[in-house]
Amino acid sequence: MRNLKIDTGRLVITIFDESMVESVHHNSLDENNRKFVPDEVFETLEETRETILFLMKCYDSENDGPLVYPIILKTGENIGYVQAVPLENNEWEIGYHIAENYTRNGYATEAVMAFVADITKLLGITHIWGICRGDNIASRKVLEKCSFKLHNRSIEDYKGEQHEVYKYLYSIT
Repeated sequence: MRNLKIDTGRLVITIFDESMVESVHHNSLDENNRKFVPDEVFETLEETRETILFLMKCYDSENDGPLVYPIILKTGENIGYVQAVPLENNEWEIGYHIAENYTRNGYATEAVMAFVADITKLLGITHIWGICRGDNIASRKVLEKCSFKLHNRSIEDYKGEQHEVYKYLYSIT
């Protein structure tokens, strides 16, 4: 998956490189990231660099780790990421984050729509999960706009705490 490049018109979804350390670090520190995906907050530049190097290695071993791709505005700013994360039994989950300064512009929906169409083909899968906390209204709206259907909701462990969790499923028809 090293050569992935998706152009949506306003955005480019591509691979990480080390020049993105500062922007990824900065994007990870916003309050929504801390609240909803605290394990994706990078407190130091070195921690960010190590994570990016790890993610770059994952491009060559598609079933061993997450496939995470930065979302870049056509003007050059790194505004977040979209990812496919392997689960058990050849199942996959989609994830995404848009930095706080860039939210409410439809970027997450645009990126997820484009990414889900390509990544399902590349992985040879017929469906992908979208999983988020129930109180993450913005994420739920993105999934729903991108044709994910609510599969179930329950109280369960989410990132080490008990929360209402919504599980959506996107299926290729």
